[in-house]
Amino acid sequence: MLLTIHLISWVWLIIMVSCGLTRQSIKAANRYLILSRLGYLALIITGVYLSTKTFQAAPLLTIVKAVCGVGTIGLIEIAFARWQESHLTGKLVSLLVGGVVLTVMIGFGLHVMLTGHWL
Repeated sequence: MLLTIHLISWVWLIIMVSCGLTRQSIKAANRYLILSRLGYLALIITGVYLSTKTFQAAPLLTIVKAVCGVGTIGLIEIAFARWQESHLTGKLVSLLVGGVVLTVMIGFGLHVMLTGHWL
C-alpha cells in the first residue's frame, strides 16, 4: 500500500512541477509549488518507511536512492526559485529531468532486486 502511495506521489510531483514551471504567471506557479510540496511530504514519509524495509537487504542502493531523492527535491526547489527570478536555464532543467530519471530508475532497480518482479 505504501509503495503505491510512493509511486503516486512521484507521478503527482512530476505533474505539479511540469505544470508549475510552464506557467506564465508567478502566482500560478506558486500554487503548483505548494502542491508539489505536498508531494514531497508524502514522498518523504513513505520513503522513510520503505527504506526501513529495504535497508537490510540493500543498504548501499537504499542510501543512494535516498540521496538522489533528496537531491531531486532540492533541484525542484532551485528550479522554482530560478523560474520566479526569470533565470531558469536549460542546463538546470536537464539536470532536474536527469535527477528524476535517475531516482526513478534506482527505485525501480531496488524494487526489482528485492522482489524479483516489476510491480
